[in-house]
Amino acid sequence: MSKRPLQKLQASLVARRYYLENQTKSQIADQLGISRFKVARLLDTALHEGIVRIEIDDQGDLNVELAEKLRQKFHLKAALVLDGPDLPASALIEPLGVLAADFFEETLIDGQLLGMAWGRTLAAAAKAVVKLPKVDVVQAAGSPAGLDLSQNPVELLHRFARASGGAAYPLFGPMWVEDPGLVTKLRAETSIANAMSRYDKIDVFAVGIGSWHPQESCLCSGFPEDWRRDALRRNVRADLCATLIDNEGNEVPSELNRVGLCLSTEQLRRIPERIGIGGGLEKADAIQAVLRGGWLTTIITDAGVARKLVAH
Repeated sequence: MSKRPLQKLQASLVARRYYLENQTKSQIADQLGISRFKVARLLDTALHEGIVRIEIDDQGDLNVELAEKLRQKFHLKAALVLDGPDLPASALIEPLGVLAADFFEETLIDGQLLGMAWGRTLAAAAKAVVKLPKVDVVQAAGSPAGLDLSQNPVELLHRFARASGGAAYPLFGPMWVEDPGLVTKLRAETSIANAMSRYDKIDVFAVGIGSWHPQESCLCSGFPEDWRRDALRRNVRADLCATLIDNEGNEVPSELNRVGLCLSTEQLRRIPERIGIGGGLEKADAIQAVLRGGWLTTIITDAGVARKLVAH
């Protein structure tokens, strides 16, 4: 025979009305002729005695606990962490792309201006996206040298624009030229000027995270040799679009500041929502550098990276 059977009976009755019948504590108190504080104590008893058991069914493909630890550690607005074992970047391109596509479909708002960079994971997101709120989309940089055709930023831009029904503002040109005079002329070209004039109005920016050590960055591989040597000498660890970042999260100036057709670091910093997408253990140090510097408001990554970052 259980002790205090009357209390357990009352706790069960109160819990049933509160959790199953959606009655308020005040309604239950009035019906049973007891105080609202008594109702609260009985609900506590129901949980403590196991009369009520609460299960939280987390999204199966997400690791909620790691996401929250990551969000808190780096003071992010949001973190999405794909659950699973430690994996290389190559194994995560498609699943992270699908997760990013779902996130954009859920969080974008009609009338916003979305800035788009490039990258394998963003290309996967562009393939996965189905229907977006009506947003305009602007290309945040010209095409880096040696970029794989599957990551073509103009194509990514148009895929997102078709899914949203909004306007597309492509940037038909290279990400940089080494002649400052030619850069000035290109920036004045109508379609390029049309895109770049919108950089100060971007509401949401979607960007892949490039790693420089180990090299998992098309920007690193495409840089002129003297630029790359100079950047590595100054301990560049990561890139976000045209911004180079060292191990401590600080910007490392580069020739892109002078001869680039791309979003500037100052413009990047001013964008209200900056969503970084990247995963794989070899990218963990680059992602950590980016988060240390406060360059992102949201990170979409995998559990292997998250475990490493929250353990440090």
